[in-house]
Amino acid sequence: MTKVLEVKKWYTKLDSQIDPKLLSLKNIDDEYYWDYVDDSSIKYFIKNVGDSPWKNHLALSLLCVTDRKLSPSSIYNLMTTINARLLLIFNECNLNDMKQFNYSVVEKYLSGEIATEHSDRQRQMFLSSYNSFVFNMSKWITTQFTNEQQQLFSQYLFPKMPFDHRDFKVRERAMDTAKQYRKQETSAVTPLLPEIRAEGHFRWNQVKRLRRTVNKLLQKVNDNQRSLPINFSYEESEYARERWHFILWDKESFCIKYGVNTSTKNEVFLEFIKAEKLEDGSPGDGLWFLEILKYRLIGSWSNEYLDEDERKSIIDYLEKWGYEDAKNGQAPFSHRTPGLLTQGVFITRNARKFNKILINMEPIYAACLFARFALDIITSSGARMNELLQISYDKSCCIVTIDNSTTPAKKNYIYRLIPKGREIEENYYMPEDVFRSMNDILSMLKEAYKSDSIPDVEYSVPSRKHLMSKKKYIFQYQGRHMNEFTINAIIRFLLHGIIIQTNEGKQVSIKAHLLRHAFATHAVQTEKLPVDIVKNLLHQKDITVTEYYSAPTQEQVSSSIDSLYDNWTSYIDIHKGITRAPRELQEIYDEYKERVGTLSKVVGGICTTDAVCPTKLACVGCAAKVPRPEFEEEILAYLKWAEESEVMFNKKGMLLEAKKMKISKNRAKNELNEIRLIKQYEKDELYEPKVRFTK
Repeated sequence: MTKVLEVKKWYTKLDSQIDPKLLSLKNIDDEYYWDYVDDSSIKYFIKNVGDSPWKNHLALSLLCVTDRKLSPSSIYNLMTTINARLLLIFNECNLNDMKQFNYSVVEKYLSGEIATEHSDRQRQMFLSSYNSFVFNMSKWITTQFTNEQQQLFSQYLFPKMPFDHRDFKVRERAMDTAKQYRKQETSAVTPLLPEIRAEGHFRWNQVKRLRRTVNKLLQKVNDNQRSLPINFSYEESEYARERWHFILWDKESFCIKYGVNTSTKNEVFLEFIKAEKLEDGSPGDGLWFLEILKYRLIGSWSNEYLDEDERKSIIDYLEKWGYEDAKNGQAPFSHRTPGLLTQGVFITRNARKFNKILINMEPIYAACLFARFALDIITSSGARMNELLQISYDKSCCIVTIDNSTTPAKKNYIYRLIPKGREIEENYYMPEDVFRSMNDILSMLKEAYKSDSIPDVEYSVPSRKHLMSKKKYIFQYQGRHMNEFTINAIIRFLLHGIIIQTNEGKQVSIKAHLLRHAFATHAVQTEKLPVDIVKNLLHQKDITVTEYYSAPTQEQVSSSIDSLYDNWTSYIDIHKGITRAPRELQEIYDEYKERVGTLSKVVGGICTTDAVCPTKLACVGCAAKVPRPEFEEEILAYLKWAEESEVMFNKKGMLLEAKKMKISKNRAKNELNEIRLIKQYEKDELYEPKVRFTK
């Protein structure tokens, strides 16, 4: 047996660290348990657990949760949390042996008697991780081993902690605090969802225009019409109303001009010179990401090259934009996908050396292209990050159906994705615009890969990686699938600088999941969709989760109270309560057996739900509908009808009916505002600037 074990990589690394009996453990198929432990967990164990008193306890628990098929990321998080807290507790309480580890010392940590700087959230994470290990071990060891083995390994079981949650409230406090803070952020984001989406499109248009301009200039260089460097400027669209000045360099021309050297291949890049307002020539703002480049914040910014003044200015800047952990090196634009956003050593070093804003355009262009696509999907469907990253260039995922029963024939655009906690794909209906955005990504990737297709890549999200096969995932770059860290980084990049503040005046940092919360809240609280319908839109199993996601924000509660006082005798919503009895649900289902058809033409836009109609065909204001500019006249007619009806009902003293019309009128105005934003960024997308060459 020893010779067989010696060829195992994990054996040579773990031998002499843990009990040999643990190293030689086999399952019922005569396979070593350690063969299935993830490499990252083994590396962490070797480096950080070492000769700790709990090494054998943690080793046995690691085998258990691996055999019980917990995801590699969950296992890693559980292990690192427990190891870090045990180290702290043992040090604070001067413990030397696991026999000394008991309820009383753990209670000191959980109650805040020791490690006073830790938050309730940190204490709750330890309690949850610890209980997870204990729970899994108690079931696993009794089913996998003989009585003799159970007795042998009982010395390596973490002791059960008989905590009484009626007396110990850290978990509840931590969860309540987290929920309250998340609701504050959601409250700030929800009313701005249309503006956030529109701003993302405006910024994408700016990047696309700048890249197109650069490519046209490079074509002139290739045709010997121009030589680098090229000084140029152009007027941005009416959205910005500024003239932007740049210099287009390549490394060779820059090195000649400034007397520097490079050992890397020749590449082109931009230098931003200035922005000026067209009205009066005063200084303009320029591209939204210039300060990110100025402070060199892409990637991990904190390093030994920064002096104290630089570090302080960066921390102050990040804290201003809602990154409260900046003092500890928080890097909001750090990603894990090579090539995206990254500016490169040459550009970063010389931007610092010569105090210039230098721009490596291609990584920014690619990042913004992916970010726009992600933003559109989340804000139009509330999709989770995991579902977003499943989208692949395969017939089984991207489906376009044609309904020939209508004239003209109607196309339905569908993504087949596996929701959280499920094993079978479900339909995610999207507007045509989202599919067009995906085609832009495909064109870029095919150009980069110099191929008519894109390669199959391994799925990268740790929590699902063990369940997913290699596919032509859309969210890939340079042969690697993206993960949630990259998506959040590029979304933050695309939306950086938008002022979104809570009632307390704190700037909100945008994350993909926060946009999902905002979508759910908007659907239930603003559009009045029943919570069980929103549950289907969000592909959630538990309606209590949907209720939490869509709970009213403080502003909505306050607004409702004001409205209640204003309309005490007449106030009633146009829709019923959000939680309905099974019999009522059955009646609604019977009444609407024919489903509203998946991207059907409805008043003012396109319906994107295949569920029973959530508003009983009251389409104006429905969150399941995507308003479209070409149907603006329909909403204007609807608005006129609601306004006239409100006046008529008020004259007749029918206050309830007048209130209904007021609600309808407000919803129509909201949709008209969304259409206005869509028309603006679609017009902006067509703008072609005239380039001027300067000396």
